[in-house]
Amino acid sequence: MTCAEASPLVELELDGELDARSVLELREHVARCPSCTRHAAALRALSEAARAQLQRFEPPPGFEGRLLRRLRPRPSRRAWAGAAVGVAAAAAVLVALPRRDALVEEAVAAHARSLQLNHAMDVVTSDQHTVKPWFEGKVGFAVPVRDYATEGFALAGGRLDFLDGRPAAAIVYRHGKHVLNLFVLDAEGARDVAPGGESVRGFSSWRWTSGGLRFVLVGDLAGPEMEALARRMAAGRAYNSPGMVP
Repeated sequence: MTCAEASPLVELELDGELDARSVLELREHVARCPSCTRHAAALRALSEAARAQLQRFEPPPGFEGRLLRRLRPRPSRRAWAGAAVGVAAAAAVLVALPRRDALVEEAVAAHARSLQLNHAMDVVTSDQHTVKPWFEGKVGFAVPVRDYATEGFALAGGRLDFLDGRPAAAIVYRHGKHVLNLFVLDAEGARDVAPGGESVRGFSSWRWTSGGLRFVLVGDLAGPEMEALARRMAAGRAYNSPGMVP
């Protein structure tokens, strides 16, 4: 990590917005760089001073209620009826909409972060027999690795990431100029779940569970391409098809 890369990360760490791996890398750099040490210390002192010295104001009791009554006109009986219908409709929508998977949110954030920090891979190789053993000792499970180059998705390498507060394997693929991350986590005891997709922050994501492992595929490809790849990957994992490193 260079000083130019470390500088913007210092503020992110203070705000609690860095993943565990980035925090470790940043702290290692700061520990051996006097300039970044001074920069981090200055920002930390500024943050602590702001929290300690900025005056906080507490509104008097009942202030919020009085403010809302003044801002909101008294509704007519017809308006109340319309509001009731609106609330009922909104409740129905909330019940109908599935709750977004927090792990998928983390995976999408990790994917975007790896691209922004130019840290897509720790091990760079298209050899699946090199990528798989690289993860040994870093995650507590055997990582299934397969190259889909014949389908247009070439294995590019892998890296260690952290999702849900634990180590996760990130297998990286390239499709033209597109980079895709397949995150793999331990899910021992969990039942198999068929692939399901959704769009999160402009990225396409697909998730499934198979063989005691949880998979989340993230990329910026069009929906049909991502779906086809996700289902191909899920089938390859489930049936241990040729090309899979056992």
